[in-house]
Amino acid sequence: MSLLFHNKKYFLLFFLLIFPLVFLSDKCSADLNGLIKYEDKHENKQIIRLASNKSGEKEEEPIDISKELTIPENLDYQLFLGLCCGKCGGNMPLNIPGAGTPEPHELRVKVNLSWGKMVGLRRGTSNRSTKDALVQYMMAPRKMNMYMSNVSVGYAFSDRFFAGIMGMYVSKDMEMIRRNGIRSSMYSQGAGDTMLMTKTLLYADDFLVPKSQVSLLLGVSIPTGSIDQDEKGVLSPYSMQLGSGTFDPLIGVLYEGSRTPFWWGTNISYLARTYENYKSYSLGDEFRFDLYGMFQARYDLVGELQIKGKYVGDIEGEAQEIEQDGDGHVMSNPNNPFMSNLFDPDNYGGSTVDLTAGVQWQPFHNHVLNVQFSFPLFQNLHGTQLERDFNAAITYYIEFPLSKSRRSKKKDKGLDFLGF
Repeated sequence: MSLLFHNKKYFLLFFLLIFPLVFLSDKCSADLNGLIKYEDKHENKQIIRLASNKSGEKEEEPIDISKELTIPENLDYQLFLGLCCGKCGGNMPLNIPGAGTPEPHELRVKVNLSWGKMVGLRRGTSNRSTKDALVQYMMAPRKMNMYMSNVSVGYAFSDRFFAGIMGMYVSKDMEMIRRNGIRSSMYSQGAGDTMLMTKTLLYADDFLVPKSQVSLLLGVSIPTGSIDQDEKGVLSPYSMQLGSGTFDPLIGVLYEGSRTPFWWGTNISYLARTYENYKSYSLGDEFRFDLYGMFQARYDLVGELQIKGKYVGDIEGEAQEIEQDGDGHVMSNPNNPFMSNLFDPDNYGGSTVDLTAGVQWQPFHNHVLNVQFSFPLFQNLHGTQLERDFNAAITYYIEFPLSKSRRSKKKDKGLDFLGF
């Protein structure tokens, strides 16, 4: 499926997710500006008033006016800064690396569950029938389901620097078919690679509610995912492995802009596969490009559209068990043809462009729920590969203000409507 809205069910889902947001009232901007002006007018400062002591004499008594303030009556609801603030959880789609940076001295936890499905074969930009593939190979894949769950934990050390770690668990289930029509399955599951990442703010026009900001991403992927997955003693294909087997550096740049009730931005990142793993191959480099726009429909709801571009390079080298021992070859002889396109390293990599529609909802203060649905607009795959059908994801994001945070609740601070 390479054309926009090629399948009616995807168009309907897209319509149901995004179109209703147009009719929801947008009061976030007005209320945010009103609260900022309100706090500026009634700063958290000491004032002096006269009080009578036991002897009847008048004396000065300092009071904290912020403890006596109440929320302005013209507000219809509590303002949740997590979605309004340009730095908080709702500033970009949560599937972008580095998304969801908390305030300084706050802990961030992000849990993501996703399901991706691949159906049918593609060679380059054209569909390839299974029948045609079975002329070349003894067996070919029909479809694949991939389930991923990851948990990331991060901490903002200051307004400019954030660091985090993300662990992943992967489950893959692929259905195969042979020339004689017999079907079989390949299955793998376990921990994936672990990502360490830092985000450094290079520029922001304002620290409270920035309208423009640029950040630098630096990270490294740690090879905690297995590359020894096998089926009955035969090494599984590259696509069924759980990791890369190498330490892979990451660099990226993010731009975020906003003009209430709209947010937009772009992300460019590069993951370099610079080393061979212990099986004598390396996965292809990955280049990613994201372009997104978001609309604040109401104080606790944001709609998002995202274009995701990705290029994956070719696999370099070949696994020793395949090249030398004959795994994945006819009669287990490395001089014979490959049993399936999955064992041929030339059938990996390519370019894809996806469209993602999503909704972010804030059920509680400092909590964000992000639901997303993606489908491909364009696929140009190297060799013969399964083509992607769709991806669905749900992310839950929580911020925990610690004692040093501007948003921590301290008894001597009184009310702070903005949460800072």
